[in-house]
Amino acid sequence: MNIQSSKPKIQLLLSILLLSAALNTFAAPPHPDRFFNRNPITGEWTLKPGVNLAPFLGIETARKDCVVQPDGVEYVLVLKVDFADQPGRRSGKEMDSYFFTPDEVSLKSYYHEVSYGQMDIQPGPAGGCMPRGNNWYRAKQEMSYYGHGMYLTERYRELVQEACKAADPDINFAQYDRNSDGIVDHVFVVHSGDDEASSGVSDDIWSILVPSISGIYDGVRIDTAVMAAEEPSFEKPHLGIYFHEFFHDLGAPDLYGANQFIEAFDQRWCLMGMFGPYQGEDRNGLSPSHISGYLKWDFDAKPENGRCGWLEPVKIEKNVSNLSIHSFELPPADNKLYKIDIPGKNGKEFFLLENRTKLAGGRYDTYLPEAGLLIWHIDENKPRGSTDASNRIWLEDPTDPEHLNTENITKGAAYSADDNQTSFTPGTKPNSNANDGGVSGISITNIGFEGLYMPITVSFGDTYEPNNALSSAFGPLVYGMHYESFIYDKSDNADFYSFEAKKGNSIIITLQSIPDNANYVMRILNSRAETLMHSETKATSEKLMIYRPTHTETLFIVVETLFGYSKVDSYILTVNSDISAPGLLRLDDIYSYPNPARKGDPILFNYSIPELLPDEVKLEIFTINGELVYSTSDTTLSRKFEWNGRNLRDNQVANGIYYYVITAKRQNEEVRSVGKLAIQR
Repeated sequence: MNIQSSKPKIQLLLSILLLSAALNTFAAPPHPDRFFNRNPITGEWTLKPGVNLAPFLGIETARKDCVVQPDGVEYVLVLKVDFADQPGRRSGKEMDSYFFTPDEVSLKSYYHEVSYGQMDIQPGPAGGCMPRGNNWYRAKQEMSYYGHGMYLTERYRELVQEACKAADPDINFAQYDRNSDGIVDHVFVVHSGDDEASSGVSDDIWSILVPSISGIYDGVRIDTAVMAAEEPSFEKPHLGIYFHEFFHDLGAPDLYGANQFIEAFDQRWCLMGMFGPYQGEDRNGLSPSHISGYLKWDFDAKPENGRCGWLEPVKIEKNVSNLSIHSFELPPADNKLYKIDIPGKNGKEFFLLENRTKLAGGRYDTYLPEAGLLIWHIDENKPRGSTDASNRIWLEDPTDPEHLNTENITKGAAYSADDNQTSFTPGTKPNSNANDGGVSGISITNIGFEGLYMPITVSFGDTYEPNNALSSAFGPLVYGMHYESFIYDKSDNADFYSFEAKKGNSIIITLQSIPDNANYVMRILNSRAETLMHSETKATSEKLMIYRPTHTETLFIVVETLFGYSKVDSYILTVNSDISAPGLLRLDDIYSYPNPARKGDPILFNYSIPELLPDEVKLEIFTINGELVYSTSDTTLSRKFEWNGRNLRDNQVANGIYYYVITAKRQNEEVRSVGKLAIQR
């Protein structure tokens, strides 16, 4: 996806423009269901009546530098503070569990999982949240003083300082400076009452990383502190916000952008986006998404100060077939993230690949929109905001390349054969171009089915090479899979593929998306390079061959050009059989009558559907060379078609042999049956 130069400006309602401005710089993203109304017809988001987010402009913060302990152990000093008008209600045992329990949803279990076991959250010498038991430190003012319907930095700092001062007799703060840099590693203040980001109540306190505390206790300084809420109005707090804010304390930026509803940079696949921390049943934030691979590699997204993270991407620098991409969620950290540099960009513009699945066996990532291969387009040449890096990051989405559908933004971004989204090339939508519009030549094809391992093929330039002769044919092709490739130039004017043919089973071969100003044709060859069949030679954007093998054997397809080439626009080759895959959707009792038919006689095509009803059934008539002469569809499921023997131009067809193809479709499932028909005088 071209983040800047190819993406048209999206014109939305004035209310959306106001919303995007108001969301310029939040730390905790506002809960979508609390602050916005969504039009179920148009998908537009608007602020709920009476909501004003403008006072929160400019509040977002992140720790200046990525700070992690060499041994992976992070002491987190959790201080509970309540108010005279809002006494703390959750027990000490419950609060301890939200931070330090390893086998439940907690700060500890989240960072253990997303770090592949490399980060261990511990309470340090305190042994748990302070004060211990069901006690809370008491703030000097009522809650509304600190919330006050807006973000007042000095009052947030005031609350942190009050909590630290109250805890000073109970805590040796120096014990929480494990790297001896004079700064307490992590202070996490949990206040009683609700989080305005989830409640929408103006006097509640908005969760945030509070900067520049500057208090000194036991000879060490408090620099930053996470501020989050007890949230007694909910069964459990939105713990995804705890995790989100803590990652800010490790230096991480937000990823939902200053103008997300205009530029559409947001996505649903990372803790630091708007939707990621709230994932879970009814968006309760108890099963938030993992952190994206880019931020797992470099917490603060600042390559100029080095990469600080839990994993190192595997570089793909040459053509590779059937590369197995491991699922992203569970250990080990090796082979989790793959990097493909865009040529000529000095390693600063690239694609990152992740295999995301809800079924890896982890506690998190279980409420993802779907599963499959994510392709992130990263451009580190673009400016990074002081606390937001969304301008550099774009998630490619084959269902919505421009992110126009803000209601379902990036819900369909995962590529997989399950969704028939198997290619990302210079000619697909979205494409693999650089952000300046330059053709990268990068193709990711043959993307497999969802699962713990996903196969892909990566090519720089032409795909499936070398396949310029029978001896180097690519294959065997998988029935039903789309294969995208190029006829590059005069030195590469033909591509060879192999497939396994079974005696008596009709083979349907389609060649689609033939570039403009070019004419590609197909032939079927046997192992002796003898031509068994060829497609029509007339210049069209699609060619078809239907062939019934007389033997079970390996056969070959050659795609060649009669004229024209393209290094950008790929063709799509697909091989199918008339044997239906196992499933509930079936076609039975296919026949035509009369057959042979006399010229001018009406011809009936009958079919039955024994089980699951399709959405549509289609009849297509082809010449023996694969030229389409007639097509019609039936959504009433009448179980029959009638054809008068006339073509699409309403002319009587000539005598001869024709193929008929009946195809039934339901959602992503498709079955077909092929037969022959003779027309005589």
